[in-house]
Amino acid sequence: MSPSRLYTASVMPPLPLSSFSVSSNFCTEENVSECILYINQELSSLCFPPIFQNSDNIRDLDAVVALNNIYDLLQLHRRAVGMMEEMEVEQLKSSSDLHYQHLTNSRLKDQLELSKKENMRLHERERQLETNLKSLQNCLKDTKEEVQRLQGIIASRATQYNHDIKRREREHNRVKERLNQLLIAKKENKQGMEVLNYVGRSDGRRCLWKTGKTESRHEGDMYKTLLNEFDNRQRELMVENIELKKVLQQMKREMVGVLNSKEMSQKKEKQSNDIDQSTLQTNSDEDELLKGHPEMSCDHAREKLTNSIRQQWRKLKHHVERLDSQASMVQDGDSEEVISKQLHEEEMERLKLEIQQCKEFIQTQQQLLQQQLNTPCDEETAAVLNDSYMLEEKERLKEEWKVFEEQRKNFEMERRNFTEAAIRLGHERKCFEDDRAMWLKHQFLNTTFADQMKPQSRMADEFSKRDHLHKPRFREHATKGARPCYTALEKRKSCCMLSKLGVHEKIYSYTYHKIYEI
Repeated sequence: MSPSRLYTASVMPPLPLSSFSVSSNFCTEENVSECILYINQELSSLCFPPIFQNSDNIRDLDAVVALNNIYDLLQLHRRAVGMMEEMEVEQLKSSSDLHYQHLTNSRLKDQLELSKKENMRLHERERQLETNLKSLQNCLKDTKEEVQRLQGIIASRATQYNHDIKRREREHNRVKERLNQLLIAKKENKQGMEVLNYVGRSDGRRCLWKTGKTESRHEGDMYKTLLNEFDNRQRELMVENIELKKVLQQMKREMVGVLNSKEMSQKKEKQSNDIDQSTLQTNSDEDELLKGHPEMSCDHAREKLTNSIRQQWRKLKHHVERLDSQASMVQDGDSEEVISKQLHEEEMERLKLEIQQCKEFIQTQQQLLQQQLNTPCDEETAAVLNDSYMLEEKERLKEEWKVFEEQRKNFEMERRNFTEAAIRLGHERKCFEDDRAMWLKHQFLNTTFADQMKPQSRMADEFSKRDHLHKPRFREHATKGARPCYTALEKRKSCCMLSKLGVHEKIYSYTYHKIYEI
């Protein structure tokens, strides 16, 4: 235990002194005994030997002990002072270390906050990248599924087309075999199949006996008629293709004209609705006619197909024109507050004329003033005239200058409004063009050709029913296992129908691609 701590620990409260007063003089002549007693008590409490001894009731003051005690107290005081200085130095060091630790702690806290913010930013960036990756993966998955679905559809259609072609080829071969059998084989008296509803000759003559010459001649006539019918059908198909190409070219021209047109149509929405209702009514009427009359001719079906395409194109055209009219109405409403270019030019011309007139007027006034100055007159009258003229001229010039400044401010304001309106109009026109293009693209991408393909399916049904009605009917007798007889007309009509369907599909695909490119 250090002496300073011993000193601080061994200090006891002093004894109460009744006659001792706290002042600058500790000991006086009256309280010597009390002071000695107090010092003895204090020394004994501090573990020092007492300086006053009682021996035989005689009080003696031991000088050696007193000096030793004083010396010990001085040494103790020095040690205490040294310890105090060391403790103060240690306290300063500890306070400086504590301050440094506080600064380090604050700096580390700031670094921790920055690292937390950076960590949060990195986490947010990682989350965004993960969401983008998930969205891209979903898009890739959807694209793969769409590709697989389209590949499956293409494969199924290819197999279906191949199957139909093979079936048609087999039917064609069977028809050829049956035709050859009917031409070559001789009619026997056995029970067989007889032709019903036989059509006689066109000239009304009686048929000749069937000999080798007549059969060969009939065979040649049959082939000639087949070739003639085939040529006629081919010419009809060529005419039909030419008409469809014309319709396609007309639609393309109208489409380009609608997309590139700058003048806005002023038709009302009521007229477009009436047109749509009329077109829908005509479509329903034509569908009912087709349902009620399955035996319509190919020409009528072709005309109906072209009419339906034209009507749908008209509906689309009217819809685009209605959008253009709405945009023009909006632009007209906006342009009411904007000064037109013609009015702007007229205002510019008027201001230029006014400026020129002002300049001419100033020049004439200067000439008049110069003439007045040159003319001989009295000094007083000349001074009065000059003063009056100058005052009037100054007042008038001030007024004209105010008017000119107001006109210039108005002109600047009008020019600023005009430029802002022109810029806003350009942005609105661009937005409208983008919206119209996106709408057309979305409309054509979402357009299904199921309605357009319905007339083709009805045409196929009509062909099949008409062939079934016009086909020669045979009566089956007692012979079993006989195959049905096919004619070359079935094969020819089926080939024509397939070629026509192919032409229509090509036309629709070409139209779709052209519209998408536009």
